[in-house]
Amino acid sequence: MKNRTLRAAAGAASVLALAATHPGSAGAQERPLPTHVEDTVVVTARRYPSLRTEVPQKIEVITGRDIRRSAADEITDLLKEQAAVDVVQYPGLLSGIGIRGFRPEFSWINQRTLILIDGRPAGITNLATVDLNAVERVEVLKGPAASLYGSSAMGGAVNLITRRSTGALHGGASAAYGSWETLDLSAHVGGSLTDRVDTDLSISRFSRGEDYRVGEGNLFRGWVGSEQAVKIFADARREPVAEGGDGVVRPNTRYGYRSGTGRLGVRLTGALRADVRGAVFHADDVEGPGDLYSSFDPGTRKNLGRRTGEVSLGGTLGRHTPLFRAFAGREETEYFDTYAEDPYVSFTSEVDSWGVQLQDAVRIGAHTVTAGADLTALGSSSGAFSGPGVRRAPFSPDAGVASAAVFAEGKLSLLRGRVTATAGGRLDHTTLEIRETPLRTDLRPGEEDFSVFSPSAGLQYTPAEGVRLHATVGRAFVTPDALFKAGLGLTRTSAGTANITLGNPELDPERSWSWDTGIGFSRPRLGLDADVTYFHTRVEDRISTVSASFPAAARPRTAEGVPVGSVTTWVNANRARMEGIEWRLGYDLGALAGSRYSLRLFANATHYLNREETTRSVQVDAARFTGRTDFRPEEVVGALVFGAATDRDIFNVANATLNYGVEFDDLERFSTRLTGRYVGERLDVDFSDFSRVSDIEYPAFMTLDLVSTVRLAERYSVSVIVDNLTDENYYEKRGFNLPGRQVRLRLSADF
Repeated sequence: MKNRTLRAAAGAASVLALAATHPGSAGAQERPLPTHVEDTVVVTARRYPSLRTEVPQKIEVITGRDIRRSAADEITDLLKEQAAVDVVQYPGLLSGIGIRGFRPEFSWINQRTLILIDGRPAGITNLATVDLNAVERVEVLKGPAASLYGSSAMGGAVNLITRRSTGALHGGASAAYGSWETLDLSAHVGGSLTDRVDTDLSISRFSRGEDYRVGEGNLFRGWVGSEQAVKIFADARREPVAEGGDGVVRPNTRYGYRSGTGRLGVRLTGALRADVRGAVFHADDVEGPGDLYSSFDPGTRKNLGRRTGEVSLGGTLGRHTPLFRAFAGREETEYFDTYAEDPYVSFTSEVDSWGVQLQDAVRIGAHTVTAGADLTALGSSSGAFSGPGVRRAPFSPDAGVASAAVFAEGKLSLLRGRVTATAGGRLDHTTLEIRETPLRTDLRPGEEDFSVFSPSAGLQYTPAEGVRLHATVGRAFVTPDALFKAGLGLTRTSAGTANITLGNPELDPERSWSWDTGIGFSRPRLGLDADVTYFHTRVEDRISTVSASFPAAARPRTAEGVPVGSVTTWVNANRARMEGIEWRLGYDLGALAGSRYSLRLFANATHYLNREETTRSVQVDAARFTGRTDFRPEEVVGALVFGAATDRDIFNVANATLNYGVEFDDLERFSTRLTGRYVGERLDVDFSDFSRVSDIEYPAFMTLDLVSTVRLAERYSVSVIVDNLTDENYYEKRGFNLPGRQVRLRLSADF
């Protein structure tokens, strides 16, 4: 495994050397800043705008320039290309990410990586529904952020910063067309309408009119040893499995979407202002292929929609920087039954979110104290249909989670700014609710609540110019699903038995303690930027599913006389440990030479020393219920028997991820950026094994993207975008192989 990682690193170095000697051409008007932009203002770390040099936490900043020179179609593409995070991504607008060893997730309202929009919870379960055109820059906070944001920020937080334009009206428009009839249109405009009123507006349309082809060039397969996946059986036996799909056309991979965002701001008095924002995203007939290794693939179809709105009031009043924000959103999905002769909507889901943030940051000399209160709520509901308009009971009950929280954090600046110390905490009181669900008469509506305190601290010391010694420690948690704590469902089988799903009111939220320490070095005038950080996370009370089946001859019966076939509940039986090294390096040879051009090499990586989950076998002492005629499901929690512990790698987390590249810019007409990504081995469930007796280890892969731009005149440019330059056959989820080489031509105009 180590040899493969070394070969991948050697391959990346070879690509960098080749690109450095053949820089190509492209365009930009301003001199590029190093990868680590020291004067970038961020809001993620302490909910208060701060210079990057004042933040002990590890933050990656993806600038607007990085976005424009990326081959990414969506936010997930951008993050996996530039932030060294783990990804689960399916064709057809479905994806999620994980940070620092937490498994990538999607579709759940309680995830372990928090997505923010302008510093407030985005209410997003599917990251693919965010329009990249509306994002000005992205801040990726690595490490726990629960002390300021509450649940879900266990691995970190991704803050998507939207535009806030002032000054003369300005904007841009672009049109791109390429492989598989892919059309990408976008435009934005922003600036001041009057002395007090300013605005921003962004619109975009994307479509892929043909099914895509999987890659077949596979230049890097031999370099990184990625010819085969490996099945791993319970007895530790390993069996290689040949990879397939080279060059095949994947049916059901066409889709399109439309989106738009708008903002209107008013300066009320002095530095106090009000802003209203709104965003819409809509995608109809989004196709998705089935598993490449399945013998029967009817494909999938779905409609996606998302609407959000926000009102904020804030600014500066003397030493105070108050902020009031109210926001709401809805995410909708409709799935079609593609097995039917005439496909119909067979399942619908809705996630509603809303919240209020109230805070104030007070400056006391060189120090700052930020404190406030949050009120947030998420609700999920679903519908199921057995025919067009014929409603049936949905599998998932309607549920909600609400949190009321207070937080405070102080920042001390000592020794004339050479030492920065932060300390704070947040108290969340969370309520989980199972709601009345149409046609689910078996459910037991109810509520469970709990409180969690999440502290954090950070320290940064600057012993010399450009040198940063930094360390942080913090606690985080994730809220369990409402069904896990408060649910009760009964499903009758065709055999006349009942399968019972039971919530566990004793279930605790998952909790983690994390710490990191590192050293950074930045000298923009020398074109050099570097950082190395070690991190360590321990997770306790990981939630696992417990099931027990009763023999046919000894099944207990409920008070209504129904024989019980099985019972399922949830317990805090597992734990996990993640530790690793993150490093970043940027080197601008042009800045070093004092040249008029920029030739920048950059790399960003996460290498895990350990990413291990400890699971414990759990059984229900079924003998306690054998033959009983007054079976009460609540008794199951007290009849759990814990067995031996087993260690395994965390699913869908690679042993190493590496982003690297080279960028040439002559600062007048030409620019080109070559970006690479290496992903090491990952473990996952072997879904092709219906007996579920094996896991599967994904092979490593590496890809390259190229974006080259020629500025034709002061306001016009043309770009060539090549995604997956070497035509690799790769996947983020096995069986759902992603597109091979794509080539697009983009025309852009600024005004």
